[in-house]
Amino acid sequence: MSDNIIVKSVAGTCITFSFILAGNAITQSYMTVPALLVDFPPPGSPDHKDRARLLGRQWPLCWTVGNQFFRPISTLGFLGYAYAGYAVYREGMLARSDWKLFGVSALMHLTTILHSALNMQPLNDKLEALAERSGEKELGMAQEIAMQWASWNRLRLVTPVVAGGLALWNLLSL
Repeated sequence: MSDNIIVKSVAGTCITFSFILAGNAITQSYMTVPALLVDFPPPGSPDHKDRARLLGRQWPLCWTVGNQFFRPISTLGFLGYAYAGYAVYREGMLARSDWKLFGVSALMHLTTILHSALNMQPLNDKLEALAERSGEKELGMAQEIAMQWASWNRLRLVTPVVAGGLALWNLLSL
């Protein structure tokens, strides 16, 4: 690891970001979505349409925090790990840690960012649309869409844990 206090501080902050992101993914996938789907009526039942619309109204409350808080820290984590990797790389033979581990950590955060934009945001849009804009077919798939969201959100659990674990290992391998 670098003896530079700035590099150590940036890496430590990014490790914190990684585990905050992992904690949020656990909360969303294993607590929030299951709580929203408790006693969800099956498609075709009299209460299904109302419950699907309720899910659509509740969903923005769940992912607004992600857009306002977790997106920036994921981006800062990516940039911070990239900086730490570059700074350690620049030390050359004097470096006491492996810049590549910070590079992999940066790539893990980039993967999270891209997955969120390309795969998760369309599901967020589908869930929010249940409130008013969805037809019968989409309403019938409400529970399935929410479960798919929870399943795909697991990537946002794995990538920050890998990033934070590698960076922590690198930071402690003095």
